[in-house]
Amino acid sequence: MPLVVKSDDQLLKIRDSVALVGRLSDGLLRFGPLSLGIDGVLSWVPGLGEAYSAGAAAFILVQGLRAGAPAPTLILAAGLMLGRTAISAIPLAGPLAADVFVAHRWSAQLVVGAIDRKLGRLSAIGPHLSRRRDTARLTAGA
Repeated sequence: MPLVVKSDDQLLKIRDSVALVGRLSDGLLRFGPLSLGIDGVLSWVPGLGEAYSAGAAAFILVQGLRAGAPAPTLILAAGLMLGRTAISAIPLAGPLAADVFVAHRWSAQLVVGAIDRKLGRLSAIGPHLSRRRDTARLTAGA
């Protein structure tokens, strides 16, 4: 597996995988303005929540590095996810705070945005859209 990818197809695959991890981690269920994902659920299980959080964070950061995301973007994403993991270590209040602090989703959005900019996509196309919908919008001239 090459460290930095070059083709648009590879970048799109990385983009989709990072967006998926962000959604699964922090956005499976929505309750008004709040959302809950795998990360929030597992944060209530000592050790398991931190392990998942670290694994998801590593995945997002490594994929961002492979996609050639700028260093400031990766540093900000790492800081967000490190803060989220640190918060979850606080007994009882930590998992509750981690449910609200959706750092994996925010970090995934940062990396997806960097990939979109690299691909020359319009800023109106958000990370919440699938690749197929993005491609349809781009080919339709939107």
